[in-house]
Amino acid sequence: MAPRRGYTDLMTRIRNGYATNREMVPFVYTTRNIDLLMILKDEGFISGWTETIPEDPKMNLSQLKIQDLQEGQILLKYINGQPALTHIEAISTESRRIQMKLPELESFLIKEGYNKLIILSTNKGLMTHTKALSFRIGGEAVCLVK
Repeated sequence: MAPRRGYTDLMTRIRNGYATNREMVPFVYTTRNIDLLMILKDEGFISGWTETIPEDPKMNLSQLKIQDLQEGQILLKYINGQPALTHIEAISTESRRIQMKLPELESFLIKEGYNKLIILSTNKGLMTHTKALSFRIGGEAVCLVK
């Protein structure tokens, strides 16, 4: 069976890692996952990640492609022994895509409160709801983080 590569798999690994107080959790390296990890790191929910580089003596580092980096480790972050991330859930799934236009995004935040972070997939790439609001664009709601 092929490894799962979607956002939901990554979110599940992070959620389970925090639930079991692990320092690191493995993940499948894809550009989509790296984009999500960059946002989580920038927002202070994880410490970072490491990448596993294949040990092929014939391969030069400049010849590496993303396909060659198939796995890595997410470094989870704890503040005073408590997880930095308390809640992460998928909004869109493979079978149910949720698009949020700008007015829907604004009304959702007013209703749910501003203490949550929505990550959107837009035509300008993956970004937080605050960045999407500053660009005045909507997109597919990937996940909700708290």
